[in-house]
Amino acid sequence: MAVLTNEIKVILTTHLAFYRRHPWLMALFILGFSLGSALLTAISGLNQEAKTRYQHSSALINNPVSHLIKPLTGTQYIDGKLWIELRQHGVLHAQPVLRGRLKTEEGKSLAIQGVDTLLWLNNTQYKQANENDNDKPKHFSLSAVLVDSQFSERVYKKSGKQTQFVLHNRQHQPKISLMDGIGLWAITDIAHADYLLDAKGQLSFIELSHVTQAQLELIKQLIAEKAQLVDAQQQSFDVLSQAFFFNLTALAMLGYIVAAFLSFNAIKLSLSARKKLLRQMQLLGCTKRNIQLSLSIELVIVSLCTALLGTLGGYFIANGLVLDVNRTLIGLYQLDKALVIHWQWSNVLLGFSLNIAALAVILLTQAKEVANKGKIMFYALLSCTSIGLIWLLNYATNEYQALLLCFTLLMLFILLVPKALSGLVSVPFTLNNPLTQWLHGDSRFHLKDLHIAIIAILVALGSAIGMQIMVKSFSTTLNAHLEKQLSADIYLRADKFDHTLRQTLKHLPEVKQLSIYLKSEGKVNKVPAKLSSFGDSFDHYQQISLTSGLPISSDNFFDKGCLANEQSKIKFGFSLGDLAVFTQNSTAFTCRITGFFYDYGNPSISLLTLESRQSAVMLNTEYVGYSIQLKTSASVEVFSERLINEFNQDSTHILPNKRFKLIANALFDDTFVVTKALNGFILAIALLSLCTSLLSLSVNQLKQLIILRNLGVTQQQLLTMKLLQTGSIVLFTALFAIPLGFALGFALLKFVMPIAFGWTIHFSLDLTSLLLMCLTLVGVSVFCAYLPIRKLTNLEAKEL
Repeated sequence: MAVLTNEIKVILTTHLAFYRRHPWLMALFILGFSLGSALLTAISGLNQEAKTRYQHSSALINNPVSHLIKPLTGTQYIDGKLWIELRQHGVLHAQPVLRGRLKTEEGKSLAIQGVDTLLWLNNTQYKQANENDNDKPKHFSLSAVLVDSQFSERVYKKSGKQTQFVLHNRQHQPKISLMDGIGLWAITDIAHADYLLDAKGQLSFIELSHVTQAQLELIKQLIAEKAQLVDAQQQSFDVLSQAFFFNLTALAMLGYIVAAFLSFNAIKLSLSARKKLLRQMQLLGCTKRNIQLSLSIELVIVSLCTALLGTLGGYFIANGLVLDVNRTLIGLYQLDKALVIHWQWSNVLLGFSLNIAALAVILLTQAKEVANKGKIMFYALLSCTSIGLIWLLNYATNEYQALLLCFTLLMLFILLVPKALSGLVSVPFTLNNPLTQWLHGDSRFHLKDLHIAIIAILVALGSAIGMQIMVKSFSTTLNAHLEKQLSADIYLRADKFDHTLRQTLKHLPEVKQLSIYLKSEGKVNKVPAKLSSFGDSFDHYQQISLTSGLPISSDNFFDKGCLANEQSKIKFGFSLGDLAVFTQNSTAFTCRITGFFYDYGNPSISLLTLESRQSAVMLNTEYVGYSIQLKTSASVEVFSERLINEFNQDSTHILPNKRFKLIANALFDDTFVVTKALNGFILAIALLSLCTSLLSLSVNQLKQLIILRNLGVTQQQLLTMKLLQTGSIVLFTALFAIPLGFALGFALLKFVMPIAFGWTIHFSLDLTSLLLMCLTLVGVSVFCAYLPIRKLTNLEAKEL
């Protein structure tokens, strides 16, 4: 056993010495898997934090939160007496939280959170802060508001004086104490928060921990028709955001595959360079089993190291993307807590498992048995891929099948492009020029060495083109959609319904049409839903586009008729004529679906009905505001001034059409910030793979180039041949990547987007961006081909 251990140690020491002599190979190997793991663990970390965000208590308790008592759907607060009643019945692990916003005189807002400050004083973070005088809040009291230092500009003027808050009932101004690590919500005592917000004993929610099943049944009885009990892991956000994170995870997985090709190239070069070394070990008495075992130990160690490095990189990437993800999740998916990225050891295990699996596949492809049966495996994979592609094009119905369709398209091109390139180079034709003959023969000889780089470029560029088509198509479709839907000249927000104001505005001579926007939150078949209305006749709904292409008429609202968004049909299975039952708490509203309308950006079900029908049902309804269409002769600016001066409307509540469209477009642009960032990472990894493959190949060709130079070939001729060879190969790959990108774009628009999000998007193309990406790849490849010629020139200069 000792002899065996010593032998493995000697072999591993020899391998380590090899990497010391070839550090760039080790760096390339580690870099590939680390970059791939970083992308995947970054998205995994964001997804995991989003799912478990409610385990971190807002009330500053140390125990994880299992359930929440929240206001009834459509309301903002619950009665504080409910918390006292829970305590009286023995539910002691219940902590109340009150949230709200204070506005400064400068118009800036500060989000405050009222909690039991005794918990804060006993909190570990506070105790640690007391050890540092710089972090300790001075003169702490129950009337103080602890604000994170990052928001100091909001609460202190440049002169150093505390800014004044707008308090409507002559409350005393709060004392502000700055402290690091507070977070997005400023903390104060719940009684003080009630005083500042004038909440009158109401609460935002109650957090529960360590509750038994018997206590849960008791709580349900106590809060019946007063509040709702929600499992912390079953929020509406989790239902709505699944498709968003599914899309990001799929893209990150694609990045991992591209990065794995980079490591594949490094392993291939490493094994090729160590053939003589391994043969010498066998001649010196090392058994084949021990050599294989030492290689396995080496790869496991490298996999673990790359998993750690990848997780560390993923942690920084996730923190870099968290603000963009937060904006998207809060704006579109009803996230009510900001994500805070924490280190997760589970991501290290994820990266390690993927690295081991990828290495096993890589080593399997290098085995002689597999290489000898290459043709059989090629035709078997091609047949399976073709059959799978045909079946998925006709029968794909869920997210995983839609993603599998994209994967089969990638596999089809991965199988065909290297074969097509090999076939092109192998075409027999007569060449008279000796240099052209050498160039043709050299390309045939070294083509297999470039297969990995070609595939990496094909996958990355094809995916980038596909994603660019999807983003461009969504942007174009969304702009056309907003152009019609946001057809009013002015949007006036209003928290409360004012019948007198409505009638007065409606009969003004400048006003062509005034519509009201009412919204009720609820559920349809346990799926988050929204019931809305714009007026009491079909004329108020002409900005809505039906998927049938027909205009909205009175028939759409006849006999309890209502309109449902496209997501209801595609994602949730509703059909024309179906009865949709909208429930809010214990109240139900039933309507008959007469048409479907486009509703981009909304992940939930949306129903449109007439105002009178929505008002007749006892629902908790939010009055969002008015949309005002002016006559052609009226001026938007003049009418806006009139709303401020004559009708005493807040200027911040008046949104002209252009400004409203800018806000809407900015919200949707945020949804693709992360997608574009991941796409950029993938393309950068592919470019790195191309560079390393071309540079390693050029190093191997250096001796041949020196021989040609000594035979009288000029440096200009060598440069021309190399640039022509490299540029032609990359250009050939790019020509195949373009149809792959078109195919992926088609799959994303016709399968992934409708199935995952429920949106029908029309195909649109940005030729300028597509051409720029292809030229970038060709430019990088030409630069990589130029470097060895430059090195050859340096060698000649040294010899002289």
